[in-house]
Amino acid sequence: MIMVVLEGESNPVYTTQRINEFIRKYRQKLQELTVEEFKSSVQSLISLKQEKLKSIDDEFSRLWTHIKSDKYKFDALDKDVEHLKQLSKDDLLAFWDKYVNEDTAKGYTRLDLQMWSTKIWQPTAEEFEMYPSTVLALYGCLHSDGHTGLSIADVQSFVSSADASSSIESLLAELSKLYVTKQAPSVSNEAAEALDTTDVDVEAPGIVFESSSKIATALQMAISSVNETPKFATLNKTNFANIDMKQSPEGIWLINDYTLFKSTQALNGLQIPSRKIVPVITEPVLTEVSQPSVTTDNTPQPSTGK
Repeated sequence: MIMVVLEGESNPVYTTQRINEFIRKYRQKLQELTVEEFKSSVQSLISLKQEKLKSIDDEFSRLWTHIKSDKYKFDALDKDVEHLKQLSKDDLLAFWDKYVNEDTAKGYTRLDLQMWSTKIWQPTAEEFEMYPSTVLALYGCLHSDGHTGLSIADVQSFVSSADASSSIESLLAELSKLYVTKQAPSVSNEAAEALDTTDVDVEAPGIVFESSSKIATALQMAISSVNETPKFATLNKTNFANIDMKQSPEGIWLINDYTLFKSTQALNGLQIPSRKIVPVITEPVLTEVSQPSVTTDNTPQPSTGK
């Protein structure tokens, strides 16, 4: 399992898209690793795992983790080191394609937990169901920078009709032109044509889009994903509408009413093992044999006289 935890001021939809881009491009980085770089990374991980514990608390935490997991694999660390010594670059790439790369992994599954701040724009359940996440991410970036002159429908229309072969500077210029037109419908044609530039910074009355900004990154992700086939559970026949769950165009399910969703789930009890606890490493059991107890009667006995 790979867990990515991020926090920041960006809207969660944009952050999720950036994680997708990172995972998609990271395979190329793995592919470009030289043999020496790969061996150095493996050796660093081995050294980290073989690092001596600094306190008894660290040792207790490590042992308790094995006990709590109900697996009792106290030698797991040594086995990890043995496997790492035999690991090759081809093994790593095969693992990535089988479990991490969503384009090739058959059993690819992921869970996104998004915490939305009340200080930023948040899409409604209907908007989540209607518009692709890349469009929501772009609109969220525009909104967070104070550019509220466009609606989500405007952004969706622009992304759908944009030329994917155009440079990001040209796309930003077109977006700026659309923004000015929506802000001031009576703007002259000369003013609109003045925005037709391919400079790095595209300036318009009251608006500046930079090619190094989050807006440019979100726009690029939205344009590139227009013709992509959804890779999530779009073909899922299960209907969750009865518990007020919404499904995005990519097939992602949104839990709109957490209380209603939770009421449909089976209750989980305490963390009690569901199977018999049998340690992997067993030791002889010493049975203590109890000795028979001796009772002393201190009751005075009657004396007998001669």
